[in-house]
Amino acid sequence: MLGIPDECLVKRSVDVKRLPLGDLKPGERTRFRSVVRELAVTAVLTDKVLPAYSAEGRLVQAVQVFEVRLDSLRSAAFVCGVLQKMTKTLCIIFVRDDRQEQFSFALKRLNLQDASEVVVTEEFLSVPLASGVTGSGMRLMEKYAGWDSVVNMTSLYSWYLELMVKCYIITHRKVWSGMEGLLASKVWYNSDEVYSMFCVLQRLTALSEERSRSLSMGDSVRLNGELREVYERLKVFA
Repeated sequence: MLGIPDECLVKRSVDVKRLPLGDLKPGERTRFRSVVRELAVTAVLTDKVLPAYSAEGRLVQAVQVFEVRLDSLRSAAFVCGVLQKMTKTLCIIFVRDDRQEQFSFALKRLNLQDASEVVVTEEFLSVPLASGVTGSGMRLMEKYAGWDSVVNMTSLYSWYLELMVKCYIITHRKVWSGMEGLLASKVWYNSDEVYSMFCVLQRLTALSEERSRSLSMGDSVRLNGELREVYERLKVFA
């Protein structure tokens, strides 16, 4: 998956019962252990393949890839949220049940009070995709987010950020007609611009979801106006 180099691939099963879940409430620990069927680390990327990154409170020395099998993807957000918070490195989580699979990403920064800890600043879980089926979403992932397709390989952070934001665009590509055009733009050469675009994209999806729930004419007019402003901001990145 994603064409990660063979030298980074591992296959290390993780005993769920031995995970340090002390920060969870007793009911949450029980839920986590009951819904996770299998958990494994399948790849570890270090500065042997791409340079480490350190700037603006972010320290990226490795990226881990996890595979998780659940009883049902209804628990995916909960399980991925727990794993992202407890894993200090950046990580990609492939989570699946017997029918579908999803991707989880999260950006993290150093804790300002304790540099040995990290804080999740942004988290993203893709829409479910049918397992083993190469649909339009997976084809776009392979075309734009595969190892040989990522534009900015300056560092582990630039690779991960580009991968995450492209996956976000592909997941929400029906929200705006210009979404797929962003995948082929030149913005990917600049990680700062990619992060800025990601912030605008999150605003776009939030406004779109709010509009889908809007009942009053006044709210619809306001939201349409704000969405037009967001569309104009995104066109700068296209």
